[in-house]
Formats: sequence, C-alpha cells, structure tokens
Amino acid sequence: MVSRRFPTARPNARGVSPGRGTLGVLALAGLLLSGCGSTPSGESPPAPVAGVVSRPAPGASHSLAERLAQAEAVATPAGRQVLQTGRVMTLLNREIIRGSCWDYADAVYTRAGYPRTTSARLTLFKGTKQRGPYADPAQIQPGDFLYYINHSYGDVEHSAIFVAWLDFEAREALMLSYGGERRKAPARYRAYDLSHVYQITRPGRRRD
Repeated sequence: MVSRRFPTARPNARGVSPGRGTLGVLALAGLLLSGCGSTPSGESPPAPVAGVVSRPAPGASHSLAERLAQAEAVATPAGRQVLQTGRVMTLLNREIIRGSCWDYADAVYTRAGYPRTTSARLTLFKGTKQRGPYADPAQIQPGDFLYYINHSYGDVEHSAIFVAWLDFEAREALMLSYGGERRKAPARYRAYDLSHVYQITRPGRRRD
C-alpha cells in the first residue's frame, strides 16, 4: 500500500448548542443502536459510537447529540440535508435497508434529494483503492459520500457518509456507516480511520 503525506493544518470548525428539536433525544437514541453488518467483502466493523463518541478529539468528550448538532451547523445547506436525512433514518426511524454499505449511503443521498445523476452528485476526487491517489483530508466536508480503505478490518473497501472529525491529525472521523451483508440492522455512527480515502462524492443540485 502506498500512502501519501498529508498537510497538518486542521480544518476550521465552530461549536453550536445542540438542544434543538429532535436532537435532544439523540444521546438516548444512540445507546439503542444495534450492530452493523459488513461490506460486500465481509467487514467486521470497528468500535461503535453510542452515547459518547469513542476516542474523542483532544480537549473534551462530546455526546453523539453534540457531535451531530455541530456537524449539521457547520455543513453546507446540501451537506446538512444529507446529515439530517441520515440522522432521521438511523436514529429516529431506525430504518433497515438490506444491501451493501454503498446501498445505505446511496439511499440517504436519494432521500435527501440527491439521486444518482451527475448534477445531483458531484465527484470531487477519484482515485483507486489499490494505487491511489488518496484525497487530502482537508477536502472532506460533513455530508460527503466517501469511499475508503477500512483499516479496521483487513484493508477492505468501504463507503459511508462523513459526519465530523474526531481527531484530524490521527485521521479519525465519525461516519454514518452500514456494514452490509444485507443484515437486519440500521446503520450506526462509528469512528473510522480515513488515512486512505480514494473517492469523494458531494451533494450538488437538489431534486425535490
């Protein structure tokens, strides 16, 4: 595996109070999440993120509700729509979409108003799993649909929706992720190593 050297600059972020609407129930809802499946290749997912994010960014421990509220606050309008749609599907409705990791992320984008068209989904970066190149993590924004190498399980390919950085220097991020294998379980918010992201898709023109 050929990796690349990344810049050390941390993306700008700002805090926000999370006590709005349905976000107030997320800390409890996070505790009720059930297991992910795996990718089509057979992923065993990493440690879950429930009421409190595992291995938080240096400085403080934040609840899942706070993490999601902050991510939605700093996201673009399109990214916010994706994150809100995914949050409702995952934590409130606990929807089960049996298929692969890609199928769940695709469903979130489609329901948010960004179907599989070149105008609704913009490919900002594209490499390959085997040879790269790999994306500069500073390019990644909340709500992006990422393809990356899952270093937590045999370096298999995986795709999920980016929520927020937990530790930018360590390339650890909070992702909305469904494991796959057509399991009867909703997606989960999990920490992943994003050292090798080889595709970034971003919501573009929304279709109602």
